[in-house]
Amino acid sequence: MPDLLRASRCPRCRRLVVPPASICPDHPVRMVDASLPPLGEVVSFTTLHSPPEGFRAPLHLALVELEGGARLFCHGTATEGVKIGSRVSVEAVDSVFYFSHMGFTDRARLFWRRAGAGVPIGRPGWRTRPRSRGAPRGCAASRND
Repeated sequence: MPDLLRASRCPRCRRLVVPPASICPDHPVRMVDASLPPLGEVVSFTTLHSPPEGFRAPLHLALVELEGGARLFCHGTATEGVKIGSRVSVEAVDSVFYFSHMGFTDRARLFWRRAGAGVPIGRPGWRTRPRSRGAPRGCAASRND
């Protein structure tokens, strides 16, 4: 499982904040150190094709709600296949948060890790057949008339 994300929690209202803060955003109370699993759900996302100066196009962004309730904006490599409610993993690199979409295989591995069973990463000699790039069967373009 990926490393835990550093966070802070308000002892008064129990609010979680990522990245950690010294004072609660809602109360003048000192925050307590906490950590969260780097897994969450996409609340919203977008792709900026004309990003602000200093960023490369396209810029993929997502608002992710972590399992503890904290929300943060993350950069990503793509938003293809991502939808609201998608499960993603989050990683912090040099104080910048990045999300990556968790496909079925990733979610299954996570489930089995949480259940305490190890799941092999891959089978030796396992190969997948490449998809056909032609027109689907039954389509007029695929017939040899």
